[in-house]
Amino acid sequence: MRALKLSALGAAVMAATAAQASVDQFVDDSSLTLTYKVYNWNTETKQSDGSYKEKQDEFVHALIADFKSGYYADMIGFDIQTGFAQDINTNDKYSTTNLPQDSNGHVDDIAGVQQAYLKAKFGGEDLNFHGTYGQKKRGLQTYNDSGSRILNASSFGVDGSVNIYDVNVYATRIDAFSARNHSGFNDDLTNGDGQKIDNVTILGAGYEMNGLGGVIEQAKSKDYLKKSFAKVYYSLPISEDISVDMDARFGKVEKDGDLYTTDFVDPATNDFESKYHNLNATLNYGNAYVGLGYNKTKDGDYDNTMFSDDNGTFNSSLDLEMGYNYEDETAYVLRAGYDFAEYIPGLAVDVWYAKGKDAKNFDNFSQKEFGTNVSYSFSGMLDGLSISYFHTTYRTSGDALTTNADALGGMYNDNINKVYLTYTYEVF
Repeated sequence: MRALKLSALGAAVMAATAAQASVDQFVDDSSLTLTYKVYNWNTETKQSDGSYKEKQDEFVHALIADFKSGYYADMIGFDIQTGFAQDINTNDKYSTTNLPQDSNGHVDDIAGVQQAYLKAKFGGEDLNFHGTYGQKKRGLQTYNDSGSRILNASSFGVDGSVNIYDVNVYATRIDAFSARNHSGFNDDLTNGDGQKIDNVTILGAGYEMNGLGGVIEQAKSKDYLKKSFAKVYYSLPISEDISVDMDARFGKVEKDGDLYTTDFVDPATNDFESKYHNLNATLNYGNAYVGLGYNKTKDGDYDNTMFSDDNGTFNSSLDLEMGYNYEDETAYVLRAGYDFAEYIPGLAVDVWYAKGKDAKNFDNFSQKEFGTNVSYSFSGMLDGLSISYFHTTYRTSGDALTTNADALGGMYNDNINKVYLTYTYEVF
């Protein structure tokens, strides 16, 4: 009897020790990061004929708290991200994009929870499962919650991913959405007429080994739009300092129900379809790179939004100021960049030039842009502070031959200047 009591006591001690170890792991692997952002955006937009369209003069800041837990029992945890964004000195005569604006031009502050989700995992190195449930910023091949504003967009749903050696199979279902410039936690998915879209489901699979990889994915917005994507890529090492990255992409969208009632629908057939091919090659030499991209769109303008408030995901190297994805448009982009780590640690410069031509339903169509991004990350006592300057000059021309030729809304000229100041502090 005494032996049984001792055995039970030992088991209880071992269980308590294991539980304490799980708690310790949960706590020790948790992190809290505070990020302070200041954005100063100045944009002047005109119609391609030179007439006035709009301006932006935004000066805003935000404070974001991002908590990531460890995994209890190495299986379950949760992440929470909250943010508050406020106007500093925005010109309320002009339109705003980082913060909402009422009919009188007043710029409103926003605050809320951008992410709040449970996460789970189990398995080993060669066979494992990861899952999440709740509100989060999702990034997939066919759908991506925008992070281009001072607070990011997010979506509510469930995700699951199984990794089997070098193969990854995954699925996502999205039921609600939170806009990047509003305080709402999650709103219904709707079409342009306000009709509810039940969900967006995404299925995909990927493979990668020895620099060679590929991914296929399909997203279906119920009774609205179906979107398919495929990509193959290869990284070819030539020497210790030289390598070449190559990839080929294919995307397709098509009407998938009566809720899709946009301007892209052909009135003669009551249908919509579009696809594109994108080819890219990049030469990496030490801290420098130069790359070339090509894109061709066919069968229709490429509408890539899965519901009315979706900011769109055009998974192409020509996803720049515009998507360069009008029907029959041929587009090219030349990129180059250099990381000055050997001379000025923290400094990096990227430049690009893009041009598109031959869009259907236009005479003398052309769109082009030159862009540059200069970024600097501080070190030492200012570690965590970074600043970047983004500039794009975008020009377009052409005469529309049909009333809906410019359904993508790209016939304008833009001068864009943006300054981003970001400071990140790791509390623990």
